[in-house]
Amino acid sequence: MKKVILLVLAAVFVLFGVNSFACVGKTLIIGSLTTPNEKLLAQMMAVIINERTGTTVNVEYFESQKELYEAIKKKEVNILSENTGRAVQILSMDVSGDADSIYSAVKKEYKDQLQLVMLKPFGQSPDVAGENQFMDVPIVDSGILIDYPALPRVLNKLAGITQKKNYSKLVASVESGDKPNQVARDFLKKKRFI
Repeated sequence: MKKVILLVLAAVFVLFGVNSFACVGKTLIIGSLTTPNEKLLAQMMAVIINERTGTTVNVEYFESQKELYEAIKKKEVNILSENTGRAVQILSMDVSGDADSIYSAVKKEYKDQLQLVMLKPFGQSPDVAGENQFMDVPIVDSGILIDYPALPRVLNKLAGITQKKNYSKLVASVESGDKPNQVARDFLKKKRFI
């Protein structure tokens, strides 16, 4: 009888003991352009995913948008950060309005045309001087969400991150040669994201 109870308990543990929010499986690849802001956002995503889920995350840098999107099409990149202004150009869309309406329009088309899911925006992009209507947004390949159901919840914790006090100083420190991974990790620890 004890053996049966132990077997049942073991089965229950296997089925329910594993964190249901965990991301499991292969290594995730974040694609990023080489600007200081893009590097910093990519590393913030990598650090928070790794720390909160235990998933291995690598960041790969691309010199051009064309190379980055080629890698996405080939499923060599699973996650990226995109600016809604560039997204409008990629989709050859003619949109106007405030930041929220541009985000909503681009989000729908990315899902329909590219099977990419836009999550909550990081905030206005410090890379686009004077263009307050464009925002940086984390994007996930919809195909990986079955195996990584926690990704939206984890990445949405970074919503509004570029609007935080001193964020521009972080970008400047990356620009001056500090390692983006360390800058991202230190900031996330200080803000208690990890």
